[in-house]
Amino acid sequence: MVIAELIAKELDSEQSATGSIQARGLAVISSSGTLVTLLFGLSVLATKAEHFKLPASIKPPLYAAAILLVLAAVAGIATNAPRSNELTALSRLSPLLESPFWQYPAASAVQEVARTRLRVAQAARKSNRLRARLLLGGILLEISGVASVTWAVIALIIKG
Repeated sequence: MVIAELIAKELDSEQSATGSIQARGLAVISSSGTLVTLLFGLSVLATKAEHFKLPASIKPPLYAAAILLVLAAVAGIATNAPRSNELTALSRLSPLLESPFWQYPAASAVQEVARTRLRVAQAARKSNRLRARLLLGGILLEISGVASVTWAVIALIIKG
């Protein structure tokens, strides 16, 4: 019984981790989207200003920033993409309602439930590893995008 409880807790933990990773993925989408919008807004203002010409040396880091931030948002979206779940097929449960199965000892049922939960938890863990890698990639892309914007702004200030 203790092993079955441990497996149930592991499954709960993986399901909580999925929600947490997805929430952080949404945060990456939101912040990257906001930064891209601000970047494009600044670009529009800069092109409308009289006698302002963006130096050629400033353009590459701004292009890089836009691309990196869009890729960060895509990685955030990917953390929330639906994945196939290793759930118990409900059709497999129907036969278990027949009377011969009710005669079996409770320990057999607990063991079968634990086996099923373990399979689901293993699949969830595998999926969460992929989601976590995508999230980390999105965060690193976002940091790189912000660094590129910072580089462009510093270079612009220096050129004065």
